Amino acid sequence: MWQWQSGYLKCDLLAPWPHGFFGKAHAGKLPEQLVNYFGCEQVFRVKQVHGDRCLAGEGGINLSAADGIYTLPASDKCSVWVCSADCVPILLGDRHLGLVAAIHAGWRGTAAGIIPKMLTHLATLGTKLPDLAIALGPAISGANYQVELEVANQVISKIAEPVGITLEPDPNHVRLDLRLVQQQQLLEAGIDLTQIAIAPYCTFRDQDLFFSYRRDRLTAANYSVQWSGIANFVHN
Repeated sequence: MWQWQSGYLKCDLLAPWPHGFFGKAHAGKLPEQLVNYFGCEQVFRVKQVHGDRCLAGEGGINLSAADGIYTLPASDKCSVWVCSADCVPILLGDRHLGLVAAIHAGWRGTAAGIIPKMLTHLATLGTKLPDLAIALGPAISGANYQVELEVANQVISKIAEPVGITLEPDPNHVRLDLRLVQQQQLLEAGIDLTQIAIAPYCTFRDQDLFFSYRRDRLTAANYSVQWSGIANFVHN
């Protein structure tokens, strides 16, 4: 289940962790301001480059080039953040260790395998797959995301069972549902379907709630994004 609270979206699957998918209601605010909703102060975020690199959050805001960031098991009262405007923001939590992770996954990151790479990073910290809860936040939906066939082929090359593709009259283009592909990546990695939630919102369609790079034809001069973040906890 998904619900709105104080103008941001929450997922019941991530209830053990302070978290939120923020949209237009919090336009212009950075995680350093939004983190107050989580009851903690420390923020980790990266310089997103549409790649597959994942980093540990250490020593305050981390502006190294990456698209995934995670906390360490011993850290406390820390939050990790990613921004998006059509790409998929993915938040993960480990129910046993308390650590959390955030991924920015557009088609390039998905094709590069950033999701299974993040799972590998978490496994090195002691994460067991059954302990994970994963929420795929608001992003452009398959109905509104037309891409070149070459792009779609790169994305679905990372899954054994092709999903998320809808054919178009133009043989050089298809509709691509990134979140269905990402869910399939998770399933093929050993995650159970009950551990995954997909937000019932489309950034392109739900224009009163979210920014959309594709819908608004945004440029570097007026590029607006929404932030998604999650804070960890440490078991005694």
